[in-house]
Amino acid sequence: MSLIPPPSGHRPRSSSEELLTLGQAAFRFGAEAWGQWWMIAARNFGREAKRLVQGAMASTPPAHLLRGLAGGYVNCLSELAAIAPSVAEKTAMDLTRRSHAHLEPYIGDADVGPEAEDEYFEVKGKPFAMPARVLDASQGWAMYFVPTKAANESLGEAGKFVSAFDAGGGRTPLTIIGVDYRNSDFGCYPEFVVALTVTANSDPARQLFTYYLAIVVTQEFTKEAARIVWGLEKTLCRKLAVRYAADEVQFGLPNNNGRALSIRFPRFGAGRSFDVPTFSVSRRDEGSEKRTYWALTTKSGSGEGMQIGGSVKLQLGVAGGGECVCSDGKSACLCETLRAFDIADRLPAANGWTERQTAAFGAPRLLDLPE
Repeated sequence: MSLIPPPSGHRPRSSSEELLTLGQAAFRFGAEAWGQWWMIAARNFGREAKRLVQGAMASTPPAHLLRGLAGGYVNCLSELAAIAPSVAEKTAMDLTRRSHAHLEPYIGDADVGPEAEDEYFEVKGKPFAMPARVLDASQGWAMYFVPTKAANESLGEAGKFVSAFDAGGGRTPLTIIGVDYRNSDFGCYPEFVVALTVTANSDPARQLFTYYLAIVVTQEFTKEAARIVWGLEKTLCRKLAVRYAADEVQFGLPNNNGRALSIRFPRFGAGRSFDVPTFSVSRRDEGSEKRTYWALTTKSGSGEGMQIGGSVKLQLGVAGGGECVCSDGKSACLCETLRAFDIADRLPAANGWTERQTAAFGAPRLLDLPE
């Protein structure tokens, strides 16, 4: 594996500085965990206290009040249980993004990826320049923690080159993302994404990557571009739609009977972010074989919000309903994949929304790891 030299003028960090960095990360972990614990506990106890007062004023039988209080206590414990892996994963991400780390961790000896003169690819007879740009989009996301065993099983053939990341307690982050691309090099369309956090097999550093279990889109060009450039197999579903309301956004199939796949994200926030990096990993055809590549995506946004366990509503399709994103007959049933994770009736560990987003999708780079 080739090594990338540090930037000019870089001074190697001493062991004491590394220890200080680790200590600071541990302190942030404790502070954030305590702050989130107190927020959730206070919210639940306040709700139950209000329920008790209202019940007493309405002369509700004590047995009913106690049952309600017990149910609220169980819900509170469930929310608190989600904190540890959520904060642990955030801390793990912080520790892997050291200030001296280079954004291109693995580059092959020969080149930076598949041959493409001046970072251009040909898609449907037209040149497609990299990095690909997103000039205007909105995005919602929800992160769940699912059993690592189930996550590895869902990888299928991809399990030969990646493994689900265990964030603690045998659980792996799974993220559902809805994106409304209003102006991009790929076109204008909605997108429904299911992704796992993984590590590449034989990677001694265990760097975290995003692996896409499914990407559903409505138009052919982005499907073809993703296949040619990154080796990603997107599912084409022209009925996929995005619907906006004042306080929520729904991504999914239009079905008023609740029999089709959809997810609703709360629409909130006034925050901003700048060039947040994400690394993805995929397999791409190169001659007679497939090789592993990684790619860097950076995103910026405004009107952003993030919360613990927000009111995200995930609806899975009903078998035989006739409305399915995998109705092309070629893709694995996405609803069945999600149903195996048992997340339809759960609140996410964390979720967020970005009202206005820009992004840059980088070209694939060879993931050069020791055999």
